[in-house]
Amino acid sequence: MINLKTFYIAILIAVSYFTVAAQVNSKTNSNTTIAQLHKQLETVIQKENIPGLMVAIVKNDSILYSGGLGYADLQKHRPVDQFTQFHFASVTKFFVAMGIQQLVAKGRLKLSDRIRDIAPEIPFNNRWEDTDPVRLVHLLEHTAGFDDVQLNSMVNIGEKPLLGIEAVKAVSNSLTVRWKPGTMMSYSNPGYNLLGYIIEKVTDMPWDKYLQEQIFSPLNMSNSLFDRNGARRPNFAIGYDFQDGKFRPMPFYQPGSNGAGSALVSNAHDMAKFMLYLLNGSADSTLLNNANLNEMETIHSTLASQAGLQTGYALGNDLFPNNKKVSLRGHNGKGEGFVSWLFFNREAGIAYAIAANSVVNMWPISQAIEDFLTKKISAPKLTSLPIDEQKIKPLLGYYQFMNPKNDRWEFYRRIFGGIELREISRDRLLVKKENGQVDSLIHIGNGIFRAKEDIIPSFVLAKDSNGQPFFQGYGNSFYRKVPWVSILVQKIPIYLGFCAISIYMIFSLVGIVLTLFRKMNLMDLGIPLLPTVGTCCFIAAYRLMGLTDASHKELFTSCNATSFSIFLGMLLFAILVIVSSLLLYKRWFQLTPRWLRLPLALCNFFLCYLVALLFINGWIGVPIWMM
Repeated sequence: MINLKTFYIAILIAVSYFTVAAQVNSKTNSNTTIAQLHKQLETVIQKENIPGLMVAIVKNDSILYSGGLGYADLQKHRPVDQFTQFHFASVTKFFVAMGIQQLVAKGRLKLSDRIRDIAPEIPFNNRWEDTDPVRLVHLLEHTAGFDDVQLNSMVNIGEKPLLGIEAVKAVSNSLTVRWKPGTMMSYSNPGYNLLGYIIEKVTDMPWDKYLQEQIFSPLNMSNSLFDRNGARRPNFAIGYDFQDGKFRPMPFYQPGSNGAGSALVSNAHDMAKFMLYLLNGSADSTLLNNANLNEMETIHSTLASQAGLQTGYALGNDLFPNNKKVSLRGHNGKGEGFVSWLFFNREAGIAYAIAANSVVNMWPISQAIEDFLTKKISAPKLTSLPIDEQKIKPLLGYYQFMNPKNDRWEFYRRIFGGIELREISRDRLLVKKENGQVDSLIHIGNGIFRAKEDIIPSFVLAKDSNGQPFFQGYGNSFYRKVPWVSILVQKIPIYLGFCAISIYMIFSLVGIVLTLFRKMNLMDLGIPLLPTVGTCCFIAAYRLMGLTDASHKELFTSCNATSFSIFLGMLLFAILVIVSSLLLYKRWFQLTPRWLRLPLALCNFFLCYLVALLFINGWIGVPIWMM
């Protein structure tokens, strides 16, 4: 293998072809080919309104490109170069998982270790703890069953970073196990905050210092760090929000916990070094060897993996099956004003990292780079196997979606996110989604399927240890077979509630006109008008919550005009529906014509059902800052 020190020196003295800083190894590619890719990326960043883009591309033992395009700071016209530092957000998890795997390799931890045994002070609730405890591997693979981070815990507005067990307690409102650990995957940032704390508990040093010492230093990644205090640094790219044709600088935040799920900052120069190590290993005994790197790509803890499916989230990295020639593992990240991707295939010897300083569409960038890296790779020959009808046919039916990231804000997905396994035809399984789309999945054996456009399987149909059928696919979505009528019973009153809102909106418009001409009593107008006003308040509050989540997360952490408006807007929907129902009761015998009473009563009944449903699931009556 080429001596790494000599190799990097050779790269640093190479002639830069581009107007922005870049390193090109001419042994493996021509300037013309790289120049074409560079020109293509320039076109994409203009089309997608990307202020600045960091790019690092590695193939086998060569850095093909390390640099950037566009601007790190639009106001100062500071261009992106190979040393411009970008926030990588959730890509941090890959490095934290690598740190845990190093401790496993050294014998200081085991993937099967119970969290209660490692750190009994961690405040989590698991009603299955005696028989199905939360283990280290569950945190690494997001299979502990924890909620994702709550709105009021996403950032820290205090003067100092959160440390130690206090940082873990800051996200304790997400640490309730929702299903038996190891059943299914649900992405949870708090789980990685726990892993950061476990690194500290085992090593007696801050998790970020440990990773700097054990990963960054051996790889000479001198420009990489973990931003735990939200302070601006001279070489940081500024994150932007693009709205109404303008870029608005985004604030830098302290992480809501200890930052172990989101604090990574790096640049093209350092990420290229890291990817060289990923593809080729290292003689440094501090770093993981190839066997341990392979272990990180293995899924250990889901029912799907036990049934033979290895598509999904492993130890800090996910598998993406959409490339037509090779599958890529890695991680992506999205934060305030930043988005990042790190993808690699160790067997094919290709890797790339990209980051932009605005939350934008990165897919065209990714496609251009992957096409460039895989142009000499042939697409694999795809095969299929006949379906065993006796085995699969009894499993057909309706499957309920089971694993939302957050039960509070995504409870409706359990009702409306299901699928129907409709029929089988030789080697095909037809799947109907809620939106009416029908997918034809191709069987490759043992109940494992792939989508027609994919080269690797990402679906599995099997039974758990209790004989209950389950289906996993469409990312890491998990479904259980249930009677269709049980879901229909939940859907019908919700649909009728939406119909009631529509009827009352129309009734209100007509009623206002009738009231102006003294053809309708003002109190009677209040029956449809109050829920209509309440619905408008609810929609406005929900929209304000989305806008705040995108650009001002700090406002969720305390009671202020914005957070109180969100709380009040949702609460007003409930209050006005209840007042409308009281008015209906009071005016019941005065309402004419009499036939109108029953439709109004039904409308109010189903509106009250919506209120109760939203209240039970925490959308109404729970202040965001007190979750």
